[in-house]
Parts: sequence; C-alpha cells; structure tokens
Amino acid sequence: MIHAIDSSKSKIDWQPVESAAIMAALTTYGELLHAEGAIDFSDLMLKAVQDMNTKSAPPLSVRWLLVDEAQDMDEVQMEWVKAHARQGIEVTLVGDDDQSLYSFRHAMGYAGLKHISEYLSSAVMSLPINYRSPDNIVQHANQLIAYNADRAPKAIEAFNKLHGAIDIMRVADRWSEADLIAAHIAAKNDRESWTVLGRTNSMLDTVEVAFVEGNVPYYRLGGKSVWDKTVGSTLMGLLHSVAGGSWTGLANTLFFCGMAPALVNDLSRALPDATCLERLDAINHDHPLLENSKSDRELFASIQEAMRDWVQQDRRDRPALVIHAVSAWLAERTTEENATLLQRLEGILCRMNGRLLNRVVAATSRCKSISTGTPIMTLHAAKGLEFSNVWIMGAEEGNLPHVESTPEEERRLFYVGMTRTKGQLIVSSAADEGPVSRFIVESRMQPNKYLDY
Repeated sequence: MIHAIDSSKSKIDWQPVESAAIMAALTTYGELLHAEGAIDFSDLMLKAVQDMNTKSAPPLSVRWLLVDEAQDMDEVQMEWVKAHARQGIEVTLVGDDDQSLYSFRHAMGYAGLKHISEYLSSAVMSLPINYRSPDNIVQHANQLIAYNADRAPKAIEAFNKLHGAIDIMRVADRWSEADLIAAHIAAKNDRESWTVLGRTNSMLDTVEVAFVEGNVPYYRLGGKSVWDKTVGSTLMGLLHSVAGGSWTGLANTLFFCGMAPALVNDLSRALPDATCLERLDAINHDHPLLENSKSDRELFASIQEAMRDWVQQDRRDRPALVIHAVSAWLAERTTEENATLLQRLEGILCRMNGRLLNRVVAATSRCKSISTGTPIMTLHAAKGLEFSNVWIMGAEEGNLPHVESTPEEERRLFYVGMTRTKGQLIVSSAADEGPVSRFIVESRMQPNKYLDY
C-alpha cells in the first residue's frame, strides 16, 4: 500500500490504479493530509514542478545547477531539473548507471540518464578511472557488470595497479558464517579497517550478535541494533518488566505471542497505577474480553504464572536463571529462527555481570553509545563509501540476487559492494541458505583460497 502511494506520486501524470482498495487508500491519505494541513516530500516536489511549469513559482535563482547521483532521479525529480534548464540555467549531471540501486523508489537509472541527456543536448564526459580499488578487483567488477545489457558503454580502469587479495568462503549456515566473520576480524590488529556488508539488515543481526559474543568492537550504520528489533526488544522488555515492574514490556510480549493489538491495549488500561503482578491478577480474575478466546486465556494464564516465578527468582538475585527461563518461554511461542536468536542473546546476557536490571540496561545502552570499531551495514548503505577491507556476506542465490528484485539491479548492488574496498575482498555464503551466487561466477573472481568451512 505504501509502495502504491509512493509510486503514484513519482510521476507527473498520475494514473488511477486498478485496485479499488489502493484507490481508496490513496484518496483517504490525501484527505488526511489536507485535513491536517500537511504535505509530504513527494507532494512538495510535484507542486514545485507544477508551479514552475505554470510560472506561478520561479525556479532557483542560480546560474549553474549540479545534480549528483543523477541515475537515482525519479520522473518528478527529473522534471524539476528540466524546468530549471528551460529557464536557461546550465545543468551538470553526475551519475553512474552501474550504481543505480533504487528502482524500488522509482529511480530511472540508465533510461533516465539517456532521456535527460538527450533533452538537454548535453555533452557527455566519461570519468574512467577508479581511484579506490586494486586493479584485479576492478577487472572482476567490470566482468560482472558487463552481464547487464542496458547500460552506458564505459571502460573503467584502476589507478591502483596493486593486487588485492580475494577470498571466497563457504560455510554450513548463517550463524556459522557470522561466527567466522567475527573470529576472522577479531584476530586482526586493524579491526577498524574492515567493514561487513550484507543484503539485508536482518542478516546482519547475526554478525552483531557474534561480534558481541567475541568482544569485537562494532557499530551499525543505517540500521537498528538487534536489541532494538522485535525479538531483542521483546526479550529485553519482558526482562525489564520482571526486574522493574514495568507493564510495557509485558504488553509487548503479549502482542509478540499473537494477542490482538486491540485486546492488548484494552488490557493495558486496567489498573494503571498497580504493579505488574497486581494488574495480572486483577485482569485474570475479571476481564470479559479474555473469555472470547481460549488461546488468549491460555497465553495470559501462562505468563501470569511464569511472571510470579521470575519475579521471585529475581528477588533472590538469580539473574542467569531468570534470563534462561524467560528466553525459553518466548522460544516456545515463536519461530525456530527467532528461537535461535533468543538463545544467542540469552548467552550474551548470562555472561554479563550484575543484577538483572543492570544487565538489561548495559546491553541496550551499549549499542547506542559506540561509534567505533568495525562498521556493519547493508550494501545499499555502503554506496558512496569506501573501506580498507570489505567482507560481503550472504552471497547465495535467492539472497544476492534477492528474489524480490531484478538480476540487473542486484548485479549492480554486488558491483557496488565489490568496489568499496581499497585492499582485500572476502565474499562468503551459507550452504543451507542456497547455492553460491551466480555473481561470483560472472565476476570470474580467482580467490587466493576457496575455503569451505
């Protein structure tokens, strides 16, 4: 639905969609904005273009206009540039179609660059030197991206003629991959010279956990910490409810375990000034909405009984026992993947020192206070950045290239990842996640060693 709204505002000439539900959402969204006197960024761009075209608003009062990352313009943004060009403003576009990664945001890529270049009758100047990556890595990246047919002709050469080490690693599963990455970087003297890139933020959660377990300094760039996401925040919130009596963590746990949000909100309004255990007892004794669902009654009764035991154990200063019990209770009510993550988070908390509440605060505050160490980020977030050494994880079919994108765009994404390094490149994959990515074959990378763990 959000994608449909965004798509409708990325074009100058809006066309109604066939889906009645989407049309209703678009209409309602527009009415809500109007009622609040609000305007979103897409509306700002569209109105600016429309006002310049009708001469009710002037273009920027400038002589020259430089547009960076021009391959990522959508139709409305391109029309904004053209509106300025029509007023005699000299336009310079800087872009690389091989780094167009945002078709999901309606970026026009090579087709857009060709269109606006022809519209402006512009002179094209190629910048063929890569000043970052070693010569062999640039050559492999060129061989990879050549598989994309619809692209600007170019012959990129490396300024750095030194050889960059390349390793290809294959492990059994994603957690083994994360452990390998953590152990490899922990053994280095220059940990901060490395960065770990992955296709999705959820995949990078495993690396964050492995780094914490291995005492490897790190920071997440462009994504939430594992402690702030659904599984981590549910565990920490429930532990906080045990140690501090907060109702919020317990309410979030009920929602995590499948209770309807409306019912959770209704239960949360009962006895707001009472302790967590008092509220549980009062709700279980007399709350008519719980009678409507056997599963909700059983869930509530289970957490009520468990909370009594957990609070008692916390008062006896047995934090490891409480952490294990809470983690196990949650693991029984979620997916196998989430249960594995809970087990790893449990291990981290159990190895910490101090009372239960102190451990919860220390774990959640750590990820917010550290901005040094090995950066962990998605391939999309790495665009425009450079690093001494790069590790690309998750290079499997179905993940990279991802099933929800096109092979061409995913190939550009892998190309961007390869060319972030100034030195060494490691690419790893997990056997139980799928076959090795076709991009390794297409790039013809010849590793120093192909390690199968």
